[in-house]
Amino acid sequence: MGTFRQILDAHPNPCVVHINFVPKYANDAFAVFSGLETAEDVLNLETIKVLFEKSHWAEADQRYHNVIKLGLPSPRQTINHTDMNGNPMIAEITDNVIDWEGQKALCTFISVVTDRIQREKQLINLAARDELTGLFNRRYFIETYNTLIKSGSIHEYLMAIVDIDLFKNVNDSYGHLAGDKMLIHIANTVSESMNEDEHIARLGGEEFVLLLKESSHVKLVSRLETLRDTIQNQKVSVLSTHNIPSEISCTVSIGLTKVMENITFKSSYFKADRALYQAKRNGRNQVIFDL
Repeated sequence: MGTFRQILDAHPNPCVVHINFVPKYANDAFAVFSGLETAEDVLNLETIKVLFEKSHWAEADQRYHNVIKLGLPSPRQTINHTDMNGNPMIAEITDNVIDWEGQKALCTFISVVTDRIQREKQLINLAARDELTGLFNRRYFIETYNTLIKSGSIHEYLMAIVDIDLFKNVNDSYGHLAGDKMLIHIANTVSESMNEDEHIARLGGEEFVLLLKESSHVKLVSRLETLRDTIQNQKVSVLSTHNIPSEISCTVSIGLTKVMENITFKSSYFKADRALYQAKRNGRNQVIFDL
């Protein structure tokens, strides 16, 4: 037992041995993890349950008894943890049954993985974003759409496609850097017009797709008309291909349609795109609602 204790004492990962959550051993790393000063402070606790939220106690009890009964290591589990000083972190825990002075006990090893999880989330977020505008990309938007179908709330939304009119003229007249600046500007303008529970993505090129909520279709069309008017009255400062400062503006055409329950993204997009085509054919710089 002495050698085992020495190994645990020296281990950099937090470790605690407990019988039905009454601590029998803890290393200094576990004390730090818990927001306590020394391992002795851990041993003075009546139960280590005080180190996690009461809402998790029932789950912890079930996990403890399952591991003790089977005598097998528990699957690794990722948990959100807040130490006794209020510091939040993310940790992975693994439980093993051991003999501790003639009694069955659980040896719990903990790895703090906050930085790793955050890096993974950042990578996932980057993969879901359009590199130029910072908006979500087509793939992420379709995943969001499908999630809303599964939750039964997709029918609360309307889909709009916002397309910059004659955008090729900007690139041809002022260069692609100017075109990029215009895209970023319009992406920001559209995003700022949206509510927190609404969704936007850049589909590609000069086209943006939106899922919008409003108490009435009339109000939503009015919102989009205000957005369209705002965009056409804004100026963007750019340099021409000959480095001559210029101020340019664009207009947008918008196609809008209702999203029906259990209708695929492709079908909703087709209807919104049909409305967008009608707006283009009617002279651009307008909102068309396809019922």
